[in-house]
Amino acid sequence: MLEISLNGWFEDMPPGQLYLVGGTVRDLFLNSSPKDIDLVCKDAKHIAHSIARQKNAALVALEKKPEEPCYRIVDIKNREKLLDIAEMRGESIYEDLGRRDFTVNAIAIEIRNDCSLGRIIDPLKGEKDIKDRIIRRVSDKSLESDPLRILRAVRFAATLDFEIEPVTLEEMKMKSPLIRNASSERLMAELMLILRCREATVFFRQMDELGLIDTILPESIPMKGCRQNGYHHKDVWEHSLLVMENAEHIMNDLSGFFGEAGSEVALNLGSDRLSLLKMAALFHDVGKPITSGLNDKAGRITFYGHEKAGAGIIEDMAVRLKMSCQARDFLRLMVAEHLRPLFLASHKSGAAARMRWFRKMKDDAIPAIILSMADIMSSLGPDSGEDFRVRHISWAREIILEYYRGIKTRIETPILVSGNDLLGLGMESGPGIGRILAGIRSAQDVGDISTHSEAIELAKKLIGELTEE
Repeated sequence: MLEISLNGWFEDMPPGQLYLVGGTVRDLFLNSSPKDIDLVCKDAKHIAHSIARQKNAALVALEKKPEEPCYRIVDIKNREKLLDIAEMRGESIYEDLGRRDFTVNAIAIEIRNDCSLGRIIDPLKGEKDIKDRIIRRVSDKSLESDPLRILRAVRFAATLDFEIEPVTLEEMKMKSPLIRNASSERLMAELMLILRCREATVFFRQMDELGLIDTILPESIPMKGCRQNGYHHKDVWEHSLLVMENAEHIMNDLSGFFGEAGSEVALNLGSDRLSLLKMAALFHDVGKPITSGLNDKAGRITFYGHEKAGAGIIEDMAVRLKMSCQARDFLRLMVAEHLRPLFLASHKSGAAARMRWFRKMKDDAIPAIILSMADIMSSLGPDSGEDFRVRHISWAREIILEYYRGIKTRIETPILVSGNDLLGLGMESGPGIGRILAGIRSAQDVGDISTHSEAIELAKKLIGELTEE
């Protein structure tokens, strides 16, 4: 039996017929609690204002589509409690349902005067498709009338664990070029919902097969067919999809990979950074096609500077998709730094270099290390040995544990001396002070000094060396 509490919203039932619709009804049939309540009616603006006055609630006009006005009522006492009221499309609820995207979202439930649920209106057999876990377009005009629905179909399949039925899937593929007409903001919102799924790579592969990736993320096109050196067994694009898949494998089992630090890593990532890290994994090598070269002596393909080139490309992509500055900066940093953990894990890198990098990256070091793990796990060419992969993954686990056990505290500890201390030792203002402070900071980071007096003694020594230069 379907149940939902509406009494909290209505003191007096507004005039006219109200219908519960869309995702709210779908969620009820799936026995999950709807995040908000979606209603349609005639004269939605008047009814929305009436309810907002009754409840002393905030009213916001949503700019979804100018021809389909919708109003959001927010309970001031509980801002997570939302009521969306949209103008009925057409002359009847049947006409409204016929204009919706997919049958699973084209069911209405009449609301009685006592705020209880009345008859179910399901002309397109959406309840059966919900039971069969099928995404099916409402009509042959559904996708063309709003091309974003092509991507939304993938999102619903991903978030609901449904299958897209063959006729709808074929039409999605045929009409995929129309997705370029959707706004960047709406596209990015759908992509982020897909990226939050545990197995988003599966659906990015499906989007690629449908032709959506080339249109939405054209930066992927040069990656396809771009040959790599002997460390890789796939072209740049297929390798990147595998990196994304392995990044998900790690993120879906943080405690298995990082033990007691798993909960700390989970807090570090959160839902948005986790999603963005998957995007970074997919485009970590986006700079390879434009930096591809050939080392004649070694007889192998090279990609010198591809991380720097890729950082610029992914930043431009983030700007085009109108992502937030925070998201853009994170993506750029991950791509720019994705090779650094491989160097730090080598015997050529000392403790001071590692600490400088952690000081620069801070908590962003953790997702960068996870990206490096996924990258190594996906490098399966003949020149890439299993021992190397095992060693790097082991190093990554240990360094992340070390970060939370001590490195994080160490780099967050204030420096033991200040510029004024150095001036007091007779130094003159200038770049030399910065050099001395950097040397003291490095010694403090690696544990060579731990007190103010030790720092002063080191400062005197470094000042003497600087004077002799």
